[in-house]
Amino acid sequence: MRLALSAPGKLVLLGEYAVLHGAPAVVMAVDRRARVELAPSSDELWSVTAPPLTTEALRCSLAADGSVDWRGAPGDASHRPELFERLIGSMAAAGLLDPRGLSPAAAALDTRTLFEDGAGGGTKLGLGSSAALTVALASALARWGGREELLAETSRWLGALVGLHRELQGGRGSGVDLAASLLGGVVSYCLGPDGSVAAADPLPMPAGLHLVVVWTGRAADTGSMLRRLEELLVGRDSAVETALGTLALLSRAGSEAFRLGNITSVLETVDSFCEAMEALGSAAGLPIVSGEHDTLRRLARRHGASYKPSGAGGGDLGIAFAADPDAAQQMASAAAAAGFRIVPLRLDPRGLTRHA
Repeated sequence: MRLALSAPGKLVLLGEYAVLHGAPAVVMAVDRRARVELAPSSDELWSVTAPPLTTEALRCSLAADGSVDWRGAPGDASHRPELFERLIGSMAAAGLLDPRGLSPAAAALDTRTLFEDGAGGGTKLGLGSSAALTVALASALARWGGREELLAETSRWLGALVGLHRELQGGRGSGVDLAASLLGGVVSYCLGPDGSVAAADPLPMPAGLHLVVVWTGRAADTGSMLRRLEELLVGRDSAVETALGTLALLSRAGSEAFRLGNITSVLETVDSFCEAMEALGSAAGLPIVSGEHDTLRRLARRHGASYKPSGAGGGDLGIAFAADPDAAQQMASAAAAAGFRIVPLRLDPRGLTRHA
């Protein structure tokens, strides 16, 4: 039996930071995918390739508890597919997988399209590569191990995936990227008071809304930013709490604007959300709206578009939103002329997909 699955990356359109505090985020699946293929192994060992991390086939066996014993793996642990190793262990610990029932497989894990040049240039774009790979690989392993029923109820499987991915991320993360990867399309996503998934509902993409996605030229350190915010919230920093409250109000307004297809309201909310992200950065001492993002925001305004960082900010991607296709094209040309790279991305209506 050969099994091939893929899951899309994501762009967060609205709701960064606020989603961690109960407000809805709007996220979009994009047409770049993590791909996983499992095929029967020729012997009793697993083999794993994981470009762009490594194209060398690494050999391993699985213990009953899901721990991985690498055979002749490179001495440099950074070349080992850590997500594969940790995900199997986490699934086993959660009772989602019995490694003893897994037939050894040749596993190909490919996330190259989610990196800078589409061929694994080594720099992440911020498209949620680890989340997309988690969705595709966990789903493939569940099927490979005869646990197809786990995937039957999408909402429960999403909750399980969010829990697994948080373990990989040191307990952090909203799971908004997993929702896009599993469900596809545009999704309104929010958490309950206990941090579990409260809602992941489809939204329409407003007809006539044009997006220009721009790479700032450097990767963001999302983990460090979230840790800094956690420290300030523990200390009850009033400026940070006020900024997060503003972001939450705007997230709710933006989600409703998407639901209604109100482009004018979407654009106004994007402008206000970027200002609120900047205020949060000032309160926390974080470069959320970095110099690159500020330059792109000014270019967008000059050409009749709205702009905000996508994700934690500080780097990675930004998005210009426009109601006029000419304004979108002018913004793209101006950003390219200023030395930024336009990333061609489209909405992917498909989430997790099984391939023949």
